[in-house]
This record gives sequence, C-alpha cells and structure tokens, in this order.
Amino acid sequence: MRHLFLLILLPFISSQFTSIDKPEARNHHAITFDRADKKLVLFGGNGDQTRFFGDTWEWDGNAWLRRSVKTPTARSSHAFIFDPFTQMSLLIGGVSDKGLVEDMIWDWNGESWVEQSHLKPSLRHSAAVAVDEKRGVIFLFSGSAKGSDEMWAYRKGNWEAIPVQGNKPSSRTRAQMAYDPNRETLLLFGGYANGNSVGDTWEWDGEKWQQLKVAGPPARNNHLMVTDLKRGRIVLFGGKRRTPEQLYQDTWEWDGEAWTKVIESGPSPRDMAAGTYDYNLQQVVLHGGRDSNRKALGDFWTWDGKQWTQVH
Repeated sequence: MRHLFLLILLPFISSQFTSIDKPEARNHHAITFDRADKKLVLFGGNGDQTRFFGDTWEWDGNAWLRRSVKTPTARSSHAFIFDPFTQMSLLIGGVSDKGLVEDMIWDWNGESWVEQSHLKPSLRHSAAVAVDEKRGVIFLFSGSAKGSDEMWAYRKGNWEAIPVQGNKPSSRTRAQMAYDPNRETLLLFGGYANGNSVGDTWEWDGEKWQQLKVAGPPARNNHLMVTDLKRGRIVLFGGKRRTPEQLYQDTWEWDGEAWTKVIESGPSPRDMAAGTYDYNLQQVVLHGGRDSNRKALGDFWTWDGKQWTQVH
C-alpha cells in the first residue's frame, strides 16, 4: 500500500524536496535505512555554535535530497531506527535546542512525520537502541534523564516495559547496541557511566543479560556500532574516552566470538558520528561526527570489510 500511495502522489512529490547539495556538517544526529523505500534517512543533530538541526534528508545511492516536510522539534542525541514490522522509521527521544529532553516518539513513513499516541518510554536521550532481527523487536536500554536503568521493547507497534532480573549492565549513556546475526542476540558495548567511559561487552538474548568476558576495544563512548548483515559482523568505529581524554579512529569487528581490531586508518578521529547498514550497497555507512577541536564534520564514508571509502 505504501508504494501504491507514492505512485498516486508522484506528480506532487517534487515540491516536497529541495536541491541543497548535502546535509550541513553535524554531530549527535542519526541515520537509518528505510527498507520500504530503499533509501538512507538522516534527521537532526548539532552543528557548530550550538546550532540544532530539525531537517530530514534522504540518500538514494547517488545524491542527497532534503525533504520539505513538517518535522519533529530540532534535536540531538536521539535514536532513529527502522521497524521491520510497521515498515516505518522510529525517532526516539533526544535533546531540543532549549535544553529539554524530548518525550515524544515519531514515525517517519516515507512521506511525513507522524506523532505516536500510544504508550512510550519515559523521556531520555543517548539511549542504546537496536533491532532484534530474529524476534522482530526493537529494544531500548538506559540513556540519560528519567528511567536511566530501564529497558523497553517496541513490539508490533506497541511499547512495553521489560523487567530485568539478575545481572545487567550498569546504567549508562552514549553506549551502542547492535544485532549479532551469528548468536541471534543483541550486543552492547561501552558508554559513559559513573563519571567515566566504560569498555564492557554485554549480550541480551531477549530475556536476560550476560556479560561476556572477552578482550575488546579500549573503553569509550559516543562510538559507532553497526551490524554488517552481509558479512555477519558488528562493526565498531571511533568514539571518545573521557579519562584520559582520547579520540579514536580505529575500526573493530565482532564475529560472535571475539573482537578484532581491523584497521587504524579511514575517517579521521571522531565521536558522535551517525551510521547504519545500507541495504542497497550491503555495506556500513558513516556520516559526520565531531573532531578533537569540537568542530562538526560533514564527510560521508562506506566500509566494505577491508577499507573505508569516502563518498564526499
């Protein structure tokens, strides 16, 4: 039905795009891949001089197009993820330009933003969010603001709180979580907790947490972590360690058993980059971030498992 709707409205769609060349440099933004429309979608983030963005962009594999649509409040530190059940992309939380933590959940349906009206998690930003591809569920863990140690599931269009018994990761913000196609679980790594960066690896099997006693990347937060479905790997890039302060540009991969450092070159050292898996390219993509001078970046890269290639 979604694609039929697009065909019917085709003569009117051109007015919903603008021809600005590409998204302005930014960090703390988010990208997801719309599997229904087969395009990357980018929303929000911070620029320099504390600028906040509330724009919506699409990448079709050749060019960026800015969608001229009514958008959610400009924000940063939000989650943005495609739900394979509803076939829509979910925008969760974030911080507005007024410093307020957003509690609204929005759907991007390929044409417009729609505010949800049903149950939602307590307001937060910088949560760890990932799709459990096996179970068809989006899981959310921790984050900053209220409910920092909560876990939620978005299942068949509805939110439900998940009571976690026994051992679990400490409350944290700016951690990353991704689907492990080999173990059919979710993997969580790093984040910021108790005043410092952490470097622990945890696994969520849909019912309980287990800490994996494995060697891995140095402790960090605001890193990138994306599942490469074609190669069966979780790709981790960059991030920042608070104490001692260090910005990373290393690339690591998780194969279901161990972390392996793959390469030290590619995008410049950064944190707060946005990335996802591009189903058209069947590669991991990365956009923007922030450098050691706290300057927003606007470059765009792809990862093929051996090297990073800059698109622009």
